[in-house]
Amino acid sequence: MRRTTMKPRADWRPGLRKYPYGVRAMSAGAGWREDTVYEFSASQIDLIESVADELHSMIGVAVRHVVEHKLFAALGIRGEVARLLEASWTDYWAGGRRNERAGGLAGRLTLAYDGRDSVKLLGCNYDTSEGLFAASIIQRNWREAMAPDANQFNGLHEALVERWEELAVGVPGRGRLHVTCATPDPAREGELVYLAATAAEAGIDTRLLPLQSIAWDGRRFLDDEGQAIGWLAKLYPWDGLADDTFLQRLRSSGMSVLAPLWCWLWSNHGLLAVLSHLYPRHPNLCRAALDASGVDGADAVTVRALHGLDGAPTRMVEQGTVIADDGPEIGGDVAAQGAVWLETPPGFRDEDTRAVLHAWIVADKCLGMAVRESTDPRVGPESAMVPHLFRG
Repeated sequence: MRRTTMKPRADWRPGLRKYPYGVRAMSAGAGWREDTVYEFSASQIDLIESVADELHSMIGVAVRHVVEHKLFAALGIRGEVARLLEASWTDYWAGGRRNERAGGLAGRLTLAYDGRDSVKLLGCNYDTSEGLFAASIIQRNWREAMAPDANQFNGLHEALVERWEELAVGVPGRGRLHVTCATPDPAREGELVYLAATAAEAGIDTRLLPLQSIAWDGRRFLDDEGQAIGWLAKLYPWDGLADDTFLQRLRSSGMSVLAPLWCWLWSNHGLLAVLSHLYPRHPNLCRAALDASGVDGADAVTVRALHGLDGAPTRMVEQGTVIADDGPEIGGDVAAQGAVWLETPPGFRDEDTRAVLHAWIVADKCLGMAVRESTDPRVGPESAMVPHLFRG
């Protein structure tokens, strides 16, 4: 893997006008930057793809372990929420077989890659899909315009359309989809436009709806025109929705939500500790635990709150020195929910810049990736997304 600088287009936005949804969705590309490109070999892409596929399968095993052994409290999920999450999972994993119609749309694995042969899992998010428009369309448009002779690991758009078809065909009430986020939020609203467009391409009637406009009439959830919502796709985390009142209403309303409630468990940072326990010497996992003693002797440690998805409060220590710290927030979240201690793996560095990979899973298969980089060692959700290519 090589990081190189190049002259960016004067403005990447006009290139999106050829897509029917491009102008309305472009606000989702606010973090896009193309003065840097990462170049991989074909064998490196094969490695990343195969590792992501295996990790996705292992995460499913870890989730089943949590449910079967009722480890919800250890992951900061308690009370009625744990019971409802278990019921949601049972809808999906009924009788030991998956019900794909109760499945999710897409998931994202965050990977540390040293640019040679070490790929390690840093986190997973199957709850919200921010970054999908840039990874799928903006990145593809960049390659077509700037590197037409190169390849790119990016089959995301076609995979999303096929996945919508799998989720909707033959299921009553899924001919119409409401997509929602809290507004105003230009970046997420742009993502919704793109998700709605992929669903529409699959033949689904879609409607964008502000989250705060959803009403309850005592029996059903209604949109801002008073119509019942049968199927809802959200760009809003479950930990912001998972109060008992909403979940009790959800079970009685008949409304299906994408991603389903069980996807919240697939996005819990504590799964890293469960994976470390189940696969203690796996080459693509970091040593991780739900207390500090589990990573004794590590030269570099990341402490991350269990909840909060990509923006979870985080502290990073290297050789005894704190290099990144969310301050009181990490302490408060650890006290309230718990945290995971992760032996921080070596990743890619170029002087002060660090990079991570986002491997996208659609329908149980890794079908694309993106690179995020930052001078902040956390390389968080506000970090720049930059293009990648490979040759051969």
